[in-house]
Amino acid sequence: MTRFAPTCVLIAVALLGTACGERTEPVGALAQTYPVAVHGAGDRPTIMKSRPERIVVLDPGPAETLLAIGAGDRLVGVPAGLATGAARRAQEVVRATGQINVDEVISLDPDLIVATPSIDELDLARAGRQSGAAVYVQPDTSILNVEQGTIDIGFLVGEAPRARRLVGRIERTVEDIERRLAAVAPVKVFVDTGFFTTVPERSLLGDLVRKTKGESVAGPTPGPGPFPLADLARLNPAVYLATSDAGVTLAALRENPALRGVKAVKKRQLKTVPAELVTRAGPRVADGLEAIARALHPDAFR
Repeated sequence: MTRFAPTCVLIAVALLGTACGERTEPVGALAQTYPVAVHGAGDRPTIMKSRPERIVVLDPGPAETLLAIGAGDRLVGVPAGLATGAARRAQEVVRATGQINVDEVISLDPDLIVATPSIDELDLARAGRQSGAAVYVQPDTSILNVEQGTIDIGFLVGEAPRARRLVGRIERTVEDIERRLAAVAPVKVFVDTGFFTTVPERSLLGDLVRKTKGESVAGPTPGPGPFPLADLARLNPAVYLATSDAGVTLAALRENPALRGVKAVKKRQLKTVPAELVTRAGPRVADGLEAIARALHPDAFR
């Protein structure tokens, strides 16, 4: 079960300047003080006694966050495709399929491992136990989670001012999009992440759709696996929203006898959004929000 930050209300940390009465929010070049304790989505608080110098990150979202706040040169292990920029010397410890090389993680002797709830719990527990590293699990089911996680990570790695500025940029983009959409009507949408599999409202993509006034016809808690096509046809969404890795084409939808009469298909309202923007709980989450907002409400951006 996901739990977040009862120890510290993290966005309040960034905005009000204190965390649980125990530390002052760093401003400018002030040095980070340790020990630091934060409580993400894991069962226990994460405690860092000193600045971590060897960081392994197992999910692309927080990996991008660590790069964005200036900790890339301390990354020794990253997911596939993220050994770039300041982290170019890091080992790829997570394959593109999501499989973790736990032995490789342990061999890197990390002092901090960063993950999300999507990472296999047994693999993560073994990596933390056998390496002796502190483990932080970033919550990842909403924009607010990303902001909370960014502040958490900033404190853990000694980059709190940069983390705070990153959260500020995310919030400003979100506020601008909300202003643009203030007067628009909600739109019925079906979200396809591949093979007619959709997402629950309590997910990052589900949260982005909801915030952009998209009403998922699949409901707040669709079951796993493909959504029934008969139900999809009956619910008749006005927009068919697919992630870029879903492999959905308008031609394939029009050729499907169960879907050719759906409003979104008849009116050619298939919209595709970049998967890396709308499924990664990282610094580009506001860009993902804008991509979906533009897909669902193009007139609001003209």
